Amino acid sequence: MSRPTKLHFSIPSLDASITATLHWEEAPRTCAAVLAALPFTSKAFHGRNSGDEAVCLLPECVGGVPQDASEGGTEGHSRNMVLFGTEAAGSCYGGAAAGTSVSEVAWIYGPAAQAQYWVSEHGPPHTEPPFRFQKATLNHFATFDEATDKNFYKASGALQRRGEQDIRIWAE
Repeated sequence: MSRPTKLHFSIPSLDASITATLHWEEAPRTCAAVLAALPFTSKAFHGRNSGDEAVCLLPECVGGVPQDASEGGTEGHSRNMVLFGTEAAGSCYGGAAAGTSVSEVAWIYGPAAQAQYWVSEHGPPHTEPPFRFQKATLNHFATFDEATDKNFYKASGALQRRGEQDIRIWAE
């Protein structure tokens, strides 16, 4: 049985979809971890501090996947990247799910993006000022095929104004 090579993303309420190609060679553990969670429906929302980035949380937090170069980890984020990260509870101020560890799939839909988060100068639990931005190292595990973009980039940008929307992700 061959392993899936494509991910499909759909935001039905905004009539938006796109396909991504998985990077098994560069991020095998990340691809396997994300695929183990599929298919799923979650809420897509706009990255709070990151420019042209949108995010959805996986149904369960995934442990044991390093966020470093061995899995395509990078602080450099650009259009078409599909990224994975785990955010431990207390690892930043106002995290994706305050007080809970989460794993997320993020995507960069435009030219101005840098996934980042707020951290306290005093360290964990990151609740005491002063704060500073910290670039996020996320695993680049897939790349969107722009030729398959059916309103997806536009819909991702609209999440800022429209708020969170249901997103469905599945593999092929």
